[in-house]
Amino acid sequence: MDSPLFSSHLVALNASGGQVPSDIHLLPKGTFRGRDGRGPWRIPDPAKVIAATQAHQKGAKLLIDYDHQREFAGDGHQVRAAGWITGLRADGDGIHGRVEWTAAAAQMIADQEYRYVSPVFTYARSNGEIGRICNAGLTNNPNLDLIALNTERRTMSS
Repeated sequence: MDSPLFSSHLVALNASGGQVPSDIHLLPKGTFRGRDGRGPWRIPDPAKVIAATQAHQKGAKLLIDYDHQREFAGDGHQVRAAGWITGLRADGDGIHGRVEWTAAAAQMIADQEYRYVSPVFTYARSNGEIGRICNAGLTNNPNLDLIALNTERRTMSS
């Protein structure tokens, strides 16, 4: 079995009119690669990725931090939360997350200080198949073109 590798890509938050999106597109369906050439990664079954993520989390929310601090912080370093992914769903576009933003992050997004979210995920080295979502970070360096959330808002059911 392949040992999981980590990677990430980004999606535009595009808060408009001071409204901050609570539904974010985390991963596209099918096969994709980053602008930087990483990949290809693939999600043949989004429900399988969601199930693996939920099983790993055991009810805990997924962290959204700032600029992938979680990935770069050493042991014992605190990482500030920008928000929490409280639910996942799949549709024809891939995997989406329902988000509860902190007040500080919501203001930064509304002020367009941060415009993208970058998920971190495991994948198999042999075929690029994504295993699970680990967390995500607010960032300003997009690596992959995904749905701009201000063009078509989607809400998640409870």
